[in-house]
Amino acid sequence: MSELTEEPDWSETERNLEPQYVSYFKESMSMPEEVAREIFKTFVAEQKAAARREGTDRFPELFGSILLEREQTDEKVRNAFAPKRAEGVTDEDILLWWNMHDLERRLICKVDEMNRILLFEKLMQSNDMTEIEAARQVARLLPVYGDPEHLILETDDDRPLPYELKWRVNRYITERTKAEPDEFQKEVEATTSLNALLRMAVRQREL
Repeated sequence: MSELTEEPDWSETERNLEPQYVSYFKESMSMPEEVAREIFKTFVAEQKAAARREGTDRFPELFGSILLEREQTDEKVRNAFAPKRAEGVTDEDILLWWNMHDLERRLICKVDEMNRILLFEKLMQSNDMTEIEAARQVARLLPVYGDPEHLILETDDDRPLPYELKWRVNRYITERTKAEPDEFQKEVEATTSLNALLRMAVRQREL
């Protein structure tokens, strides 16, 4: 799904995202501000380099709108979106995810990966778990997107979710946690992974 154009200026997006991520690192990980800022800059540099290697650094603005239009006539785009559509991804989901700047998408993926790794390491250190047990617990506690390294599959529903569903997933988890925390926790504990529970919610049109 490549649509090359003149390389966009990433500096404005980086400036806009920096306060958000520095604040997140400070509050969620108790980092000093200078450390949080350095981590952000390191992540940005890594993702810029990855984007250049993969050719996504030239994606145009409003790429989601372009992809939706091309999906109607371009078999390659249609085939790329077909498995996502089967997972319940809608036009709105595609616009929300793909209309973001490539740097923003990449940082979301990077922080998700970081959170999974940190939780995995914490479980290994504090709960005397094996790697498999810790990986299963991570998959039960956090939604997993993309193609993560430490995912242990037990059922087909444990597979990674499309990133396009992320905002709906966040909203669903927040609403369930506030409205019926005990019931939701029981459902999480009874399932093979949070992804499996979320897929059930998609099929039942609750998510």
